[in-house]
Amino acid sequence: MGRVIFSFEVKKNVPANPGHGFSEKQKGFEMTSITSCAHRGASSQAPENTLAALELALEQGAAMAEIDIQQTSDNELVLFHDDNLDRTSNGTGPLWKHTLEQLKLLDVGMWFSSKFKGEKILTLEEAVNAMEGRLGLNIELKLHGNERDLEKLVAEKLHQLGCLDWCLVTSFDHETVDRLGRNLPALKAGYIVGKNNWDEKLLKSWVSVLSLEKSLITADLVARVHGVGKEVHAWTVNDRQEMIRLKGWGVDVIISNYPDLAAEVAGSQE
Repeated sequence: MGRVIFSFEVKKNVPANPGHGFSEKQKGFEMTSITSCAHRGASSQAPENTLAALELALEQGAAMAEIDIQQTSDNELVLFHDDNLDRTSNGTGPLWKHTLEQLKLLDVGMWFSSKFKGEKILTLEEAVNAMEGRLGLNIELKLHGNERDLEKLVAEKLHQLGCLDWCLVTSFDHETVDRLGRNLPALKAGYIVGKNNWDEKLLKSWVSVLSLEKSLITADLVARVHGVGKEVHAWTVNDRQEMIRLKGWGVDVIISNYPDLAAEVAGSQE
């Protein structure tokens, strides 16, 4: 089985290569040997999971961004990492207890810097529409334990937005990914795997991506994952020498808080 590649780098005014089976919506993308993916956007220099972080990631040469999605009390999908609002907003308490209207009143930029005062929580729809295929999205489903038909909600939203060609869905909860795949057969999906959770059975799974904690990765493992037609995404990699080593082993995507550094390594001969 051939490897299914979702990696791409941003190119302006470059038509899609029909040989890779991409649609017209991907006409801004071109295949590359390794891809820079901005972890929660350019989160080292802008507040995570915000429009500012996504736009900065694009400026810095990232081809993808990993974003975190949660379900609100009124069944909207919003970008936010933590279960609770306290760390990265001026709100308090569990996100899932709030409506979208309530969440839109919060500031999610000031905690990072006064420069980002006024940043608002994004919905998944707003993020997808803002990027318009200019930046591939790795949509991580964050489960807080109070979800209600999350898989159906995500499947309907992604289908409605028409972004399946340039979006990937991942989660630590592999069963959720499996259910979502059954709701949306065209989905490009991946399992996130922590350093203590590797299982050889993952090589036989249906997903196209294994997103691995960096300490798990060896040259041999990359070769074995590629051998069954899957990509290897490495997280979270912020050190240049580590990026160079992973690139040499054939890792497909580097997920980093420093997408500019990852993009530089991706484009170098090192």
